[in-house]
Amino acid sequence: MKKAKKLDISNNRCIICGKAKPGLAVKDDFVLNSIRWFKHNITKNEKGYHLVVCKECYLKYQKERNKYVKRQIFYLIIGILFAMMLIFVSRGSLPSIGFGILMVLILYVFSLFSYMPAVEIPKKFIKMIKERDKNGE
Repeated sequence: MKKAKKLDISNNRCIICGKAKPGLAVKDDFVLNSIRWFKHNITKNEKGYHLVVCKECYLKYQKERNKYVKRQIFYLIIGILFAMMLIFVSRGSLPSIGFGILMVLILYVFSLFSYMPAVEIPKKFIKMIKERDKNGE
C-alpha cells in the first residue's frame, strides 16, 4: 500500500496575510513575471514562493481584486478620454498623439499601484458552481 504524499505548503505564501498556507494558486501574469525578473536579476533577492490566496483571506482578496479591476478600468477610460480630447483639440498633430498615448500609459501604471493578481479557480469548482446555478440553488 502506498503512502499518501503529504502536500508541502512551506513554499506557499498567501498574498494577503503572508503566511505559509494552502490555497488557490495565483495566476502568473506580466506584472508578477516582471517583479520576479527584477528580484532575480537586479536585487538577487528572489524567495521563490508559490503565491496563493488562503481560504481565510479569500473574501478580503475578492474585495481588493474587484477594487483593482474597477480602478484599472477607471484610469484607462480617463486616459483614453483625455487622449481623445487632446488629439481633437490639437487637430491630430503627431506630438499630441504621442503625448496622448503617453498619458494613457502613465494612468495605466497608476492603476498598478493597487495591483491584485487573479487566482486560478479549479475546473471542478467552476463545474460545481455552474451545476448549482442550473438547478436554481
